[in-house]
Amino acid sequence: MDVDIWDLGSKINIKIKREFMELINFEIKRRYGSKPKFYKVFIEHSDVDFDVFRNRFKYAHKSFLDLHFMMNICLMLDVPFHDLQNNIVAYKISGGYNTIENPILPIKITPILDMLVAHTIGDGNVAKGRGNREPYLSYRQYDQHYKLLYIKKIESVFGRLNYRKECYKDETNTQVSFPAVISALIFKTYNLGLDDFKTETARIPKEIFDKDWKHKLAFLIGIIIDEGFIDSCLIVIRMKNFDFIKDLEVICNSLGYETTIRPDTHGLTGLYILSRSLDKFYKHYLILLNEHPEADLGYKGKKLKEFIDRIDKPKIYLPGNKIKVLELLSVENLSVNELATKLSMTRQGARYLVHKLVAEDKIEVKSIAKFDNWKYGVKSIC
Repeated sequence: MDVDIWDLGSKINIKIKREFMELINFEIKRRYGSKPKFYKVFIEHSDVDFDVFRNRFKYAHKSFLDLHFMMNICLMLDVPFHDLQNNIVAYKISGGYNTIENPILPIKITPILDMLVAHTIGDGNVAKGRGNREPYLSYRQYDQHYKLLYIKKIESVFGRLNYRKECYKDETNTQVSFPAVISALIFKTYNLGLDDFKTETARIPKEIFDKDWKHKLAFLIGIIIDEGFIDSCLIVIRMKNFDFIKDLEVICNSLGYETTIRPDTHGLTGLYILSRSLDKFYKHYLILLNEHPEADLGYKGKKLKEFIDRIDKPKIYLPGNKIKVLELLSVENLSVNELATKLSMTRQGARYLVHKLVAEDKIEVKSIAKFDNWKYGVKSIC
């Protein structure tokens, strides 16, 4: 599905190439003899003052032009709208500050656009513009790598972003605005309103369920980046929104990933993508990443690869690991996950050793961390 610029709404302003303006001037002179004669016909369809009308056709005119003004001109001169679209060098919403330079037109609905929707639900919000300004989406991300990837995702779909204030380059800034001109496309394409991006009540747009696996996976990865984490041999997504978790389960099932849902502490519900599906997930991810580098899972992807490599290792029990566990726990209290990471082994292997040492009365539970994550240490001697 492609989206033409005139599908973005009625408040679009554009900049066009000088060569195209030369063509328009040539056609006006060829068909009507002069601009005043053309204006007499044009004024029947518009209330633009003649001086304003004339200035808009000057080659030195650098301001943005109203899209529908130019479309009316093209219509009268029999110039195809797509010729106009192909000569647009920048666009923005009327009254807006942030522009799209070197635009990708027509806009293609790629999996990355679905991922941007997921990011807005995960860690984004809808900002209502001041006065008559249109509402726009924004995204908060504390990780600099993920924040810059978000910018790249927007640019891969729409074109280069030109912010009036490029504060997103500041590492201390965590907020990135989604220009209003393309925020409107998100609302329209997915039939979403201002309240449909609230994390507590959001649902996956119906349109995404009907798309192919790459679009569904891109949406899922967006949620994993914002709301998920890699817990040993599991991908875990925890949210308060039970209905959204159930939606994610449908997406996972359609992709062939085995999952389970469990109520969690602190009023959260957890969706777990099980270890036996991680290899399939990761292979799908690499295909998507090859086509769309912006889909990068970052450090979470690297962590996932480490666990998959660990799963693929031969399951050989090494007696010496029990001694290593005791050595580590004599220095600091550690969870099963932390032991598995330090010993480069599976969580199941680390848990087996811990249970053996507890049975031998050599270690004991020292504390319970967040999400009921038990930490073990060498047993105290009274």
